[in-house]
Amino acid sequence: MTIHDDDSRPDGTRTHDARVVPPRSIETRTSWIVASLSLVMLGLSFGGPWITAVGLKEIASDTGGARQVPSLAVSLALFGVGVGGLLMGRLANTYGVRLTVIIGSVMITIGLFISSLGQPWQLYVGHGLFMGCLAMPGSTRRCSSM
Repeated sequence: MTIHDDDSRPDGTRTHDARVVPPRSIETRTSWIVASLSLVMLGLSFGGPWITAVGLKEIASDTGGARQVPSLAVSLALFGVGVGGLLMGRLANTYGVRLTVIIGSVMITIGLFISSLGQPWQLYVGHGLFMGCLAMPGSTRRCSSM
């Protein structure tokens, strides 16, 4: 049994390839799609809980003039990020990043929908549970590591 080098032939003569191959670029169509989708996901997951800051006066007037309702919703969302990060980190280690990003995407949608229904408890559940505990930890930390 004979072992040959990469640039040798079985008869012992060597070949010399004079072609210069340009280095491959990392900027492919797929890389731009992944980067664009990651940017959208980060925008939604970071921006979702802060919608209450933008519409603070309108939300407060809908809830009887109490500004503590939207403020508590944002506080619950940020507290949920800390608690949910533990769960999503474990899920990412066990099942992979793709699952946590998918869960985060779905939870952002559900959380924003529930928050838009109008009652204070719905705002708390939408922001605190869905967007805080499940969406932001699943999408922000994992998208930024892609």
